[in-house]
Amino acid sequence: MKFSRAFVFAIAIASSAAGAQRPLREVLYAMPKGGDLHNHLSGAVYAETFLDYASRDGDCIDTQKLEIVDCPATPVKTIVPANATATDPSLYSAMLDALSMRQFRPIEQSGHDHFFSTFVKFALVSHRHVPEMVADVVSRLAAENVDYAELMFAPDLGARDAVARRISGTTPREMYDSIMNNPDNLAALDAAVAAARKTLDDADAMLRSSLRCGTPDARPGCESTWRNLYELYRGTPRQAFFAGLLVGYRLASVDPRVVGLDPVMPEDAYAPMTQFDEQMRMFEFMHSVYPHVHLSTHAGELTLGLVPIEGLRHHIRDSVIIAGAERIGHGVDIAYERDATDLMRTMAARGVAVEICLTSNDVILGVRGRAHPLPLYLANRVPVALATDDAGVSRDDMTNQYMRAVEDQGLRYEQLKQIARNSLEYAFVEGSSLWADRRYSAMIPACASDPKSDSCASFLAKNTKARLQWRLEQRLRDFETRYADSLPR
Repeated sequence: MKFSRAFVFAIAIASSAAGAQRPLREVLYAMPKGGDLHNHLSGAVYAETFLDYASRDGDCIDTQKLEIVDCPATPVKTIVPANATATDPSLYSAMLDALSMRQFRPIEQSGHDHFFSTFVKFALVSHRHVPEMVADVVSRLAAENVDYAELMFAPDLGARDAVARRISGTTPREMYDSIMNNPDNLAALDAAVAAARKTLDDADAMLRSSLRCGTPDARPGCESTWRNLYELYRGTPRQAFFAGLLVGYRLASVDPRVVGLDPVMPEDAYAPMTQFDEQMRMFEFMHSVYPHVHLSTHAGELTLGLVPIEGLRHHIRDSVIIAGAERIGHGVDIAYERDATDLMRTMAARGVAVEICLTSNDVILGVRGRAHPLPLYLANRVPVALATDDAGVSRDDMTNQYMRAVEDQGLRYEQLKQIARNSLEYAFVEGSSLWADRRYSAMIPACASDPKSDSCASFLAKNTKARLQWRLEQRLRDFETRYADSLPR
C-alpha cells in the first residue's frame, strides 16, 4: 500500500520520543511561527466577542437581518436588545452563524457571499472597539506562538472622509495637489493623521492594561510586537480611495507603527474590477512621492468563473510591476496570469512574497488541495508565508494554516520552518534583517561569529526585525530539542 507524503508526514510528526502518539495539532500549536502578515483586524475577532461588545454597549439586534444595530427610539417588534442573546439560545446561535462561517452550508448562498456579508453585520461594534480588538487578536496569536502581527485596519476611523470631500481634479497629481497646496485641505489631512495616531496610542495602552503587562499575571501578547497595515477601500469612489491613499501614506511616513498600506474589499466587485487600472496608477504616483512606504496588495483572490477570464490575467502582474507591491495577498489565480512563469521569476528575483491564506481560499473561493497554487509558488522559488486572513469569521487560527499545509499540501517540517522565517524576513517591520541572505544560511557578520558579542547585542537593539528573528531562532531551537524525535527529516 502506498501512502501520500502528507499522511506519512502526519504520522511521523505525531510520534514522540517516548513512543506515544502526539497529535499533529499539538506539535504545530507549539511550533514558533514568527508572524501573521495578512490579518484583517475586524475579521480576526470571533462573533462571541462582538456580541459581548454589543451587549455592553446597549446595542440591539435586528432579528430579521441578524445584524447588530443601534436601538430604535421607539420599539420595533423585530429589533431586540443585544443582551437577549444571553437568554435566547436560538437567537444566540443564529447570530454566531450570521457573523461568521460557523455551520455554513452552501445551499442558497455561496461561501464567498456569506463571508463578505458578515462584516456589515458587526460593523457597528467593530468600529467602536479597535483598541480592545487589537489586544484580543495579539493575545490570541501569542498563545499559539505567533509573536508578530501586521493588523489591517484604518485607524483614522473615518476621518479620511473629510479629506475625500475636499479632493478635486482627475489625475493623481491633480488630486494630490488639491489637498497639499491648500492650507485648509492640508489641515484636514493632518487632522485625519492625528486621529489615526490617537487610535494607535489607545490600542497600545489597552493592550498593556487588558493583558496585565508588567505584572505577575501578564497574559500572552505582552512580549509580542504588532504593527498596522493601513487598509484602503478599493470598492469606494475614486475620491474616497485617493483620500485613503493620502492619509495612509502620510501616516506611514510619520509613525513607525504604520508599516505600509493594503487595499481591501472583494476584488471581484464592480468598482475594484472597473477601477483597477486607475488605482494602480494612483499607487504608482504615491510611490514616487513616498518611496520608502511599503505596499502589500490583495491581488489574484479570484477564480475561473467568478470574473471574466480577462480579469484573471493581470492583477498580480500589475500590482508588482506598476504599483510596486512588495507582497501579494492571496495570489490564487497566478496560473491564469499573462506569462505566469515570467511573472513568478520576477517575483522570486525581487523578493515579492505571497501571503498564503489556505482556509480563506477554501471557504471563500472553494480552492483547496491540489487546486491551490502554493506548490506552484514553492516550485518557482517565490517566497511564501502562511497567514490567517480573517480567523474570527472563518473560525480558525494560524496553527490550522500549518495543519492544512501539512495535510492538504504535503509540506515537510523544513518547509514549514522556512515559511516561519519568511514571515519575519518579508515583514514590513522596521530595521535590518538578522540574515546575510534570504536562504537563511548565515547571519550578518555582527552576530555570525559570536551571537553574545557586544556588536550583536547592539545590532539587535537597533533593529526590531532582527530582534524578532533572533527570538524566533531561539524558540525554534528549543522547539526542535523538545520535539526532536517527532519531526520528519
